[in-house]
Amino acid sequence: MTRICIDVTNIVPGLGGAGGGISTYSKNLILGIDQLLDSAEEKVEMLVVGHPEFLKKIEIKNMTVEYKVVNNQSFFSRFYWLNFSLPKFLKDHQVDVLHRVIPELPIFPNTKSMFTLHDFMFDFYLSNKRLGRYLGFKEKLKFRVLRWLMQSGLKKGNVVLVPSGSIANELKRRFPKKELKIKVTKLATAFEGLNKKGKLNIAENSEIKIGYIAGFYPHKGHKRAISLMKMLVNQQRGKSFKLFFRGSVVYPEYYSEIKELVQKENLEEFIFFEEFEPSITIKEIYDKYDVTLLLSEYEGFGLPVLESQAFLKPVLCSDIPVFRENLNGSAFLFKKK
Repeated sequence: MTRICIDVTNIVPGLGGAGGGISTYSKNLILGIDQLLDSAEEKVEMLVVGHPEFLKKIEIKNMTVEYKVVNNQSFFSRFYWLNFSLPKFLKDHQVDVLHRVIPELPIFPNTKSMFTLHDFMFDFYLSNKRLGRYLGFKEKLKFRVLRWLMQSGLKKGNVVLVPSGSIANELKRRFPKKELKIKVTKLATAFEGLNKKGKLNIAENSEIKIGYIAGFYPHKGHKRAISLMKMLVNQQRGKSFKLFFRGSVVYPEYYSEIKELVQKENLEEFIFFEEFEPSITIKEIYDKYDVTLLLSEYEGFGLPVLESQAFLKPVLCSDIPVFRENLNGSAFLFKKK
Protein backbone atom coordinates (compact mmCIF):
# COMPACT_ATOMS: atom_id res chain seq x y z
CA MET A 1 0.00 0.00 0.00
CA THR A 2 1.24 3.48 -0.92
CA ARG A 3 1.08 6.06 1.86
CA ILE A 4 0.95 9.72 0.84
CA CYS A 5 1.24 12.71 3.17
CA ILE A 6 -0.02 16.23 2.44
CA ASP A 7 1.73 18.84 4.59
CA VAL A 8 -0.31 22.03 5.15
CA THR A 9 1.46 23.14 8.33
CA ASN A 10 2.27 26.49 6.69
CA ILE A 11 -1.39 27.54 6.99
CA VAL A 12 -1.98 29.10 10.41
CA PRO A 13 -5.39 30.81 10.62
CA GLY A 14 -5.18 34.34 11.98
CA LEU A 15 -1.39 34.37 12.23
CA GLY A 16 -0.36 35.07 8.64
CA GLY A 17 2.16 32.99 6.77
CA ALA A 18 -0.35 31.97 4.11
CA GLY A 19 -2.43 33.98 1.76
CA GLY A 20 -6.14 33.43 1.14
CA GLY A 21 -5.36 31.76 -2.19
CA ILE A 22 -3.09 29.15 -0.63
CA SER A 23 -5.63 28.39 2.09
CA THR A 24 -8.42 27.96 -0.47
CA TYR A 25 -6.16 25.86 -2.70
CA SER A 26 -5.20 23.57 0.18
CA LYS A 27 -8.79 23.16 1.31
CA ASN A 28 -9.93 22.26 -2.22
CA LEU A 29 -6.99 19.86 -2.63
CA ILE A 30 -7.84 18.01 0.59
CA LEU A 31 -11.58 17.89 -0.17
CA GLY A 32 -10.98 16.75 -3.74
CA ILE A 33 -8.63 13.91 -2.77
CA ASP A 34 -10.88 12.90 0.11
CA GLN A 35 -13.78 12.58 -2.33
CA LEU A 36 -11.70 10.56 -4.81
CA LEU A 37 -10.81 8.10 -2.06
CA ASP A 38 -14.49 7.10 -1.90
CA SER A 39 -14.11 5.22 -5.18
CA ALA A 40 -10.35 4.60 -5.31
CA GLU A 41 -9.52 1.16 -6.71
CA GLU A 42 -5.81 1.25 -5.90
CA LYS A 43 -4.72 0.82 -2.30
CA VAL A 44 -3.68 4.31 -1.26
CA GLU A 45 -3.62 5.67 2.26
CA MET A 46 -3.70 9.45 2.65
CA LEU A 47 -2.39 11.39 5.63
CA VAL A 48 -2.78 15.14 6.08
CA VAL A 49 -0.81 17.08 8.70
CA GLY A 50 -1.53 20.68 9.66
CA HIS A 51 -2.78 23.20 12.19
CA PRO A 52 -5.92 22.01 14.06
CA GLU A 53 -7.72 25.35 13.56
CA PHE A 54 -7.42 24.86 9.81
CA LEU A 55 -8.06 21.12 9.48
CA LYS A 56 -10.98 20.95 11.92
CA LYS A 57 -12.95 23.27 9.62
CA ILE A 58 -12.68 20.76 6.75
CA GLU A 59 -15.00 17.73 6.65
CA ILE A 60 -12.47 14.95 6.07
CA LYS A 61 -13.87 11.40 5.83
CA ASN A 62 -11.26 9.17 4.18
CA MET A 63 -7.91 10.65 5.24
CA THR A 64 -5.96 10.26 8.45
CA VAL A 65 -5.51 13.64 10.14
CA GLU A 66 -2.48 14.57 12.26
CA TYR A 67 -2.41 17.91 14.06
CA LYS A 68 0.85 19.81 14.18
CA VAL A 69 1.45 23.44 15.13
CA VAL A 70 4.48 25.01 13.45
CA ASN A 71 5.51 28.60 14.23
CA ASN A 72 5.85 29.80 10.64
CA GLN A 73 6.50 33.36 11.85
CA SER A 74 9.87 32.12 13.08
CA PHE A 75 12.19 31.30 10.20
CA PHE A 76 14.20 28.97 12.47
CA SER A 77 11.08 27.00 13.49
CA ARG A 78 9.92 26.80 9.87
CA PHE A 79 13.35 25.59 8.70
CA TYR A 80 13.65 23.10 11.59
CA TRP A 81 10.26 21.56 10.79
CA LEU A 82 11.10 21.29 7.12
CA ASN A 83 14.53 19.69 7.44
CA PHE A 84 14.47 17.83 10.76
CA SER A 85 11.01 17.30 12.28
CA LEU A 86 9.20 16.61 8.99
CA PRO A 87 11.64 13.91 7.72
CA LYS A 88 11.38 12.18 11.12
CA PHE A 89 7.59 12.46 11.00
CA LEU A 90 7.55 10.87 7.52
CA LYS A 91 9.83 8.05 8.64
CA ASP A 92 7.82 7.35 11.80
CA HIS A 93 4.57 7.24 9.79
CA GLN A 94 6.13 5.18 6.96
CA VAL A 95 5.20 7.73 4.29
CA ASP A 96 6.14 6.93 0.68
CA VAL A 97 5.27 10.26 -1.00
CA LEU A 98 5.23 13.80 0.42
CA HIS A 99 3.30 16.71 -1.05
CA ARG A 100 3.76 20.22 0.35
CA VAL A 101 1.38 23.00 -0.65
CA ILE A 102 4.26 25.49 -0.75
CA PRO A 103 7.46 25.19 -2.82
CA GLU A 104 9.73 24.05 0.01
CA LEU A 105 11.06 20.51 0.32
CA PRO A 106 13.54 19.02 2.79
CA ILE A 107 17.13 19.45 1.67
CA PHE A 108 17.70 15.74 2.30
CA PRO A 109 14.33 14.08 1.61
CA ASN A 110 13.71 10.50 2.73
CA THR A 111 10.63 10.04 0.49
CA LYS A 112 9.51 10.85 -3.02
CA SER A 113 8.44 14.51 -2.96
CA MET A 114 6.38 17.06 -4.85
CA PHE A 115 5.11 20.56 -4.16
CA THR A 116 2.73 23.24 -5.37
CA LEU A 117 4.34 26.34 -6.88
CA HIS A 118 1.80 29.14 -6.55
CA ASP A 119 3.75 32.02 -8.11
CA PHE A 120 7.16 33.68 -8.42
CA MET A 121 6.50 36.45 -5.92
CA PHE A 122 9.96 36.23 -4.37
CA ASP A 123 11.60 36.80 -7.76
CA PHE A 124 9.09 39.52 -8.58
CA TYR A 125 10.09 41.54 -5.51
CA LEU A 126 13.82 40.83 -5.59
CA SER A 127 14.10 41.88 -9.25
CA ASN A 128 11.99 45.05 -8.89
CA LYS A 129 13.75 48.01 -7.22
CA ARG A 130 10.49 49.88 -6.63
CA LEU A 131 8.99 46.95 -4.73
CA GLY A 132 12.26 45.75 -3.23
CA ARG A 133 12.69 48.93 -1.19
CA TYR A 134 9.89 47.72 1.10
CA LEU A 135 11.98 44.68 2.07
CA GLY A 136 14.35 44.89 5.00
CA PHE A 137 17.63 42.98 5.14
CA LYS A 138 16.04 40.00 6.95
CA GLU A 139 13.17 39.82 4.46
CA LYS A 140 15.52 39.92 1.47
CA LEU A 141 17.58 37.15 3.02
CA LYS A 142 14.44 35.13 3.75
CA PHE A 143 13.17 35.62 0.18
CA ARG A 144 16.49 34.45 -1.26
CA VAL A 145 16.57 31.35 0.96
CA LEU A 146 12.97 30.44 0.07
CA ARG A 147 13.69 31.01 -3.61
CA TRP A 148 16.70 28.71 -3.31
CA LEU A 149 14.53 26.04 -1.67
CA MET A 150 12.08 26.27 -4.55
CA GLN A 151 14.85 25.98 -7.13
CA SER A 152 16.44 23.04 -5.32
CA GLY A 153 13.08 21.27 -5.40
CA LEU A 154 12.94 21.70 -9.16
CA LYS A 155 16.38 20.17 -9.54
CA LYS A 156 15.20 16.88 -8.09
CA GLY A 157 12.89 16.29 -11.05
CA ASN A 158 9.78 16.13 -8.89
CA VAL A 159 6.26 16.75 -10.16
CA VAL A 160 5.28 20.41 -9.76
CA LEU A 161 1.65 21.44 -9.31
CA VAL A 162 0.72 24.99 -10.38
CA PRO A 163 -2.60 26.85 -9.95
CA SER A 164 -2.91 28.24 -13.47
CA GLY A 165 -1.65 27.94 -17.01
CA SER A 166 -0.06 31.39 -16.64
CA ILE A 167 2.21 30.17 -13.85
CA ALA A 168 2.99 27.00 -15.82
CA ASN A 169 4.13 29.13 -18.77
CA GLU A 170 6.19 31.35 -16.48
CA LEU A 171 7.83 28.29 -14.93
CA LYS A 172 8.83 27.00 -18.36
CA ARG A 173 10.09 30.44 -19.36
CA ARG A 174 12.22 30.84 -16.24
CA PHE A 175 13.70 27.33 -16.47
CA PRO A 176 13.85 26.53 -20.21
CA LYS A 177 16.61 23.94 -19.85
CA LYS A 178 14.86 21.82 -17.23
CA GLU A 179 12.68 18.84 -18.02
CA LEU A 180 9.79 19.79 -15.81
CA LYS A 181 6.80 17.63 -14.90
CA ILE A 182 4.04 20.23 -14.53
CA LYS A 183 0.39 19.70 -13.66
CA VAL A 184 -2.10 22.61 -13.72
CA THR A 185 -4.66 22.13 -10.93
CA LYS A 186 -7.07 25.12 -11.11
CA LEU A 187 -7.94 24.17 -7.51
CA ALA A 188 -8.03 27.76 -6.27
CA THR A 189 -10.85 28.51 -8.71
CA ALA A 190 -13.30 25.86 -7.54
CA PHE A 191 -16.32 28.09 -7.01
CA GLU A 192 -19.91 27.66 -8.05
CA GLY A 193 -21.22 30.43 -10.23
CA LEU A 194 -18.00 31.29 -12.03
CA ASN A 195 -19.68 30.90 -15.42
CA LYS A 196 -22.32 33.46 -14.55
CA LYS A 197 -21.78 37.15 -15.15
CA GLY A 198 -22.71 39.72 -12.56
CA LYS A 199 -24.80 42.67 -13.60
CA LEU A 200 -24.48 46.14 -12.16
CA ASN A 201 -28.11 47.10 -11.64
CA ILE A 202 -28.01 50.32 -9.62
CA ALA A 203 -30.28 53.35 -9.66
CA GLU A 204 -28.95 56.51 -11.25
CA ASN A 205 -28.30 58.46 -8.05
CA SER A 206 -27.52 55.64 -5.62
CA GLU A 207 -24.16 55.05 -3.97
CA ILE A 208 -21.89 52.49 -5.63
CA LYS A 209 -19.63 50.60 -3.22
CA ILE A 210 -16.39 49.28 -4.70
CA GLY A 211 -14.60 46.53 -2.77
CA TYR A 212 -10.81 46.29 -3.02
CA ILE A 213 -10.00 42.94 -1.39
CA ALA A 214 -6.23 42.75 -1.07
CA GLY A 215 -3.62 42.68 1.65
CA PHE A 216 -1.40 45.74 1.78
CA TYR A 217 1.42 44.40 -0.39
CA PRO A 218 3.26 46.93 -2.61
CA HIS A 219 2.36 45.00 -5.77
CA LYS A 220 -1.40 45.00 -5.14
CA GLY A 221 -2.08 48.28 -6.95
CA HIS A 222 -3.70 50.39 -4.21
CA LYS A 223 -2.04 53.57 -5.52
CA ARG A 224 -3.42 52.97 -8.99
CA ALA A 225 -6.88 52.53 -7.46
CA ILE A 226 -6.51 55.88 -5.71
CA SER A 227 -5.66 57.53 -9.03
CA LEU A 228 -8.77 55.97 -10.56
CA MET A 229 -10.94 57.28 -7.72
CA LYS A 230 -9.46 60.76 -8.10
CA MET A 231 -10.43 60.72 -11.77
CA LEU A 232 -13.97 59.54 -10.93
CA VAL A 233 -14.49 62.11 -8.18
CA ASN A 234 -13.58 64.90 -10.59
CA GLN A 235 -16.66 63.90 -12.58
CA GLN A 236 -20.13 64.64 -11.19
CA ARG A 237 -21.38 61.05 -11.61
CA GLY A 238 -18.21 59.75 -9.96
CA LYS A 239 -19.09 61.38 -6.65
CA SER A 240 -21.48 58.50 -5.93
CA PHE A 241 -18.60 55.98 -5.91
CA LYS A 242 -17.10 54.82 -2.61
CA LEU A 243 -13.95 52.69 -2.48
CA PHE A 244 -13.30 50.30 0.42
CA PHE A 245 -9.81 48.87 1.00
CA ARG A 246 -10.04 45.56 2.88
CA GLY A 247 -6.92 43.59 3.71
CA SER A 248 -4.30 42.79 6.32
CA VAL A 249 -1.44 45.24 6.91
CA VAL A 250 1.44 43.11 5.67
CA TYR A 251 3.84 46.00 4.92
CA PRO A 252 3.25 48.83 7.46
CA GLU A 253 5.39 51.32 5.51
CA TYR A 254 3.34 50.75 2.37
CA TYR A 255 0.08 50.94 4.35
CA SER A 256 1.14 54.33 5.77
CA GLU A 257 1.93 55.57 2.26
CA ILE A 258 -1.57 54.58 1.09
CA LYS A 259 -3.27 56.37 3.98
CA GLU A 260 -1.15 59.48 3.43
CA LEU A 261 -1.90 59.46 -0.29
CA VAL A 262 -5.65 59.30 0.36
CA GLN A 263 -5.33 62.35 2.62
CA LYS A 264 -3.07 64.19 0.19
CA GLU A 265 -5.59 63.72 -2.64
CA ASN A 266 -8.47 64.84 -0.34
CA LEU A 267 -10.32 61.58 -0.88
CA GLU A 268 -11.23 60.74 2.75
CA GLU A 269 -14.92 61.08 1.88
CA PHE A 270 -14.61 58.56 -0.94
CA ILE A 271 -11.97 56.02 0.15
CA PHE A 272 -12.29 54.01 3.37
CA PHE A 273 -10.20 51.43 5.24
CA GLU A 274 -12.18 48.44 6.53
CA GLU A 275 -11.35 46.95 9.92
CA PHE A 276 -10.18 43.33 10.09
CA GLU A 277 -13.11 41.07 11.04
CA PRO A 278 -11.89 37.55 11.92
CA SER A 279 -15.37 36.01 12.09
CA ILE A 280 -16.83 37.41 8.86
CA THR A 281 -17.64 34.97 6.03
CA ILE A 282 -16.59 35.37 2.40
CA LYS A 283 -20.22 35.88 1.38
CA GLU A 284 -20.67 38.61 4.00
CA ILE A 285 -17.57 40.38 2.67
CA TYR A 286 -18.76 40.49 -0.93
CA ASP A 287 -22.34 41.32 0.02
CA LYS A 288 -21.00 44.65 1.30
CA TYR A 289 -19.96 45.78 -2.19
CA ASP A 290 -21.55 46.29 -5.59
CA VAL A 291 -18.34 45.89 -7.61
CA THR A 292 -14.91 44.35 -7.04
CA LEU A 293 -11.76 46.18 -8.13
CA LEU A 294 -8.23 44.73 -8.13
CA LEU A 295 -5.35 46.38 -10.01
CA SER A 296 -2.60 44.02 -8.91
CA GLU A 297 0.67 43.88 -10.90
CA TYR A 298 1.14 40.15 -10.38
CA GLU A 299 -0.95 37.19 -9.16
CA GLY A 300 -0.75 33.42 -9.05
CA PHE A 301 -4.46 32.87 -8.30
CA GLY A 302 -6.36 36.14 -8.50
CA LEU A 303 -8.65 34.76 -5.81
CA PRO A 304 -10.67 37.92 -4.89
CA VAL A 305 -11.90 38.48 -8.43
CA LEU A 306 -12.88 34.82 -8.73
CA GLU A 307 -14.68 34.92 -5.38
CA SER A 308 -16.45 38.09 -6.46
CA GLN A 309 -17.76 36.47 -9.63
CA ALA A 310 -18.84 33.43 -7.63
CA PHE A 311 -21.17 35.80 -5.78
CA LEU A 312 -22.26 37.39 -9.08
CA LYS A 313 -20.53 40.72 -8.57
CA PRO A 314 -19.01 42.62 -11.54
CA VAL A 315 -15.20 42.70 -11.66
CA LEU A 316 -12.78 45.38 -12.80
CA CYS A 317 -9.13 44.32 -12.72
CA SER A 318 -5.68 44.77 -14.18
CA ASP A 319 -4.86 43.21 -17.53
CA ILE A 320 -2.39 40.52 -16.41
CA PRO A 321 -2.05 36.92 -17.71
CA VAL A 322 -3.75 35.07 -14.84
CA PHE A 323 -6.80 37.36 -14.92
CA ARG A 324 -7.13 36.95 -18.68
CA GLU A 325 -6.90 33.18 -18.26
CA ASN A 326 -9.28 32.68 -15.32
CA LEU A 327 -11.86 35.36 -16.02
CA ASN A 328 -12.10 34.48 -19.71
CA GLY A 329 -13.58 37.75 -20.93
CA SER A 330 -16.09 38.10 -18.08
CA ALA A 331 -14.40 41.13 -16.45
CA PHE A 332 -13.38 44.62 -17.48
CA LEU A 333 -9.58 44.70 -17.78
CA PHE A 334 -7.48 47.83 -17.26
CA LYS A 335 -4.37 47.91 -19.39
CA LYS A 336 -1.32 49.41 -17.69
CA LYS A 337 -0.16 52.60 -19.38
